[in-house]
Amino acid sequence: MSKVAIASVNTGTKLEFSDANNEYFTVEFSSPSLTALHRVWMRAEEGERLIHLFEEMAENWMGWEGVKLWNAIEGDLNLSCTSDKIGHITIEVELVGRNSSQLWYVECNVEIETGHLERIAREIKSLFKGLGQTD
Repeated sequence: MSKVAIASVNTGTKLEFSDANNEYFTVEFSSPSLTALHRVWMRAEEGERLIHLFEEMAENWMGWEGVKLWNAIEGDLNLSCTSDKIGHITIEVELVGRNSSQLWYVECNVEIETGHLERIAREIKSLFKGLGQTD
């Protein structure tokens, strides 16, 4: 698996994870009016936690209370996931670019239906497996 695409069911927005290796992965957010691309540094623990986040959401596809969080170690990518009782998951994405002379910040939501969670969890695991994560 070289890329995981998570498309919003309500808008033209999309969140993609790709190019995972032992130190970095690429994250891209795109919408009809904006595209943001960033390489995120990670340790094996961050990859394991990202896999766990999506597997836990898939296991709890009927919804959960509160917020499920994932944060990159340097704080340049943060995911906050919530669910409602009618089958929608909202992934709030905060992406911060610090690798140039200019600082930029993007905050966006990607809304998915619970029926997509199992596929997404499987693809995330495939993308990040072999990078120090456990099966």
